[in-house]
Amino acid sequence: MAPVRAWLILVHRYLGIALSLLFLVWFVSGIAMIYARDMPRLTPQSRLAHLPAIDVDQVHLTAWQAAGRADRLERTGRTTLLSIQGRPAYRFSGPPAVTVFADTGDVMNPIGERESVNIAARFMGVEPDRVRYIRRLDTADQWTITQRRQLPLHKIAAEDGAGTELYVSEVLGEVVVQTTRASRAVAWVAAIPHWLYFAPLRLNDGLWRQVILWTSGLGTVSAAIGLVLLFTQYRVAYAGLMRWHYMTGAFFGVFVLTWAFSGELSMEPW
Repeated sequence: MAPVRAWLILVHRYLGIALSLLFLVWFVSGIAMIYARDMPRLTPQSRLAHLPAIDVDQVHLTAWQAAGRADRLERTGRTTLLSIQGRPAYRFSGPPAVTVFADTGDVMNPIGERESVNIAARFMGVEPDRVRYIRRLDTADQWTITQRRQLPLHKIAAEDGAGTELYVSEVLGEVVVQTTRASRAVAWVAAIPHWLYFAPLRLNDGLWRQVILWTSGLGTVSAAIGLVLLFTQYRVAYAGLMRWHYMTGAFFGVFVLTWAFSGELSMEPW
C-alpha cells in the first residue's frame, strides 16, 4: 500500500497547488453571489416599470390582420401588443421576431442609431441629449453574453451619475440589457469569477464547457483523495502548517468535495 499512498499524496499535493487559488475564488465569489445573484440584466420588474403606455385609440388593426402583414397566419406564435417608439405595435415571437405597427400595419425595420437613442431616452425618462450613443455590437461584449441571440445591439450610455448603460435590440426596438457602474463592479467579484464568465472564454461555448468540466472534475478527484488520506495518514504526527492543513482538510473536505462535484453536475456532463 505504501507506493499507492505515495502516489495519492503526490496527486493530491500537485492538484491542490494548481487548483487551490481557483477554489478559493469560487468559494468567495459564491458567497458574493448569495447577495449579488447573477450577471447585470434588465429585470422583469424594471422592464415593466419602464414600459410606455399603449395608446389604444391608435390601434387600427386586429392581431389577425397584423399577422397577415407579418406573414404569420400559419405560425403566429406568441403575440404581444406593446408600444414601440411611441406607437402601438404587435410583436410575433420568433425566430425571427416580427413587429407590426398597429396604427398603419407597417412592418418595423431594424432600428438605427437615432431610433435607438430615442428608445433609450424614453426608457430613462429623459431627453435624447441626456444619453450618448456608444456603438453598434455585432458580437457580444462582457454584459451581453446571454443575449447573443438578440444581436445586433446598440450600446448607449445615460448621463445619470450611476453609470447606466443600455443595450437596445436592433430587431426588437427595445432595451434588453441594463447595467450600472455598481452592478458591473459587483459582477466582477461575484458572477464573473464564479462562473468563469470572462467574455473571451465564455463566448467560446465548447472551450468554456471543457474548462468547467476539467477544473471541477480534477477538483473533485483532489478532494476525494484528500478524504482518503485523512484516514491513511491518521497516525502521522504532522506539525506546523501541515498539521493545520490536515485539520482544516478534515473539517472542510466533505464540503469541498460536494462543491467541486456540484460544479461538475451543473454542466450536465452525462
